[in-house]
Amino acid sequence: MDPLQLVRFVKHGCVCFEKDDVVIYVDPYGLEDRPQDADLVIITHSHGDHYSPQDIARVKKEDTCFATTAEVSRLLQSDFEIDPDYITTVTSLSPTVVFECGAMVTPLVAENKHHPEGFGFGLLLEFGGVRWYLSGDTDVLDDDIRCDVLFVCCDGVWNMPGFEQTVPDQIAQMSRAPGLVIPYHYDEAENPGTGKNGAKLCEALRARGIRCKEWNGSKFVG
Repeated sequence: MDPLQLVRFVKHGCVCFEKDDVVIYVDPYGLEDRPQDADLVIITHSHGDHYSPQDIARVKKEDTCFATTAEVSRLLQSDFEIDPDYITTVTSLSPTVVFECGAMVTPLVAENKHHPEGFGFGLLLEFGGVRWYLSGDTDVLDDDIRCDVLFVCCDGVWNMPGFEQTVPDQIAQMSRAPGLVIPYHYDEAENPGTGKNGAKLCEALRARGIRCKEWNGSKFVG
């Protein structure tokens, strides 16, 4: 099975996964419709392009579960009056959490000068028989994590400066290279002039023998 069949879309730092009527959003942002179909929403930190109340309102339903930081947990309760029983608060040091929808989430380190230690997290999401590593906003990757697909930020402004060199170098240090890398978190209003970053990163990765595909707004290419 092509694991990318489980990805409904990618939008900035948001990835939506779907399998067997289970829908998971990571950092919902920039959405245009209101499906209100989220079984699980993972919010990696409180910056406005990751904690977006208008987008959370578009995807959440009555029994949506959340995994997020303590700060975002307080915001969810204040902005939406969400029952704390539906919110799992984590840090990058938290153990793996298993959710009723069948997903397993392991928080991982995600940090740089714009996102200090403890502010947010990356994650390993085990869902649909696939191990997905979503870097979150960071300059560093966890080299002990084994994953099938890596979504890695490459805006080069707030995260991963010199990404064409730093990302391939860090992947080379991982205990096992991911089977596929997907650039994300670039080419939005927050990061002007970064529209070609995904193509640049893919070119650099392929030169090192690492598979890479881009999301072009409607499908994966490459």
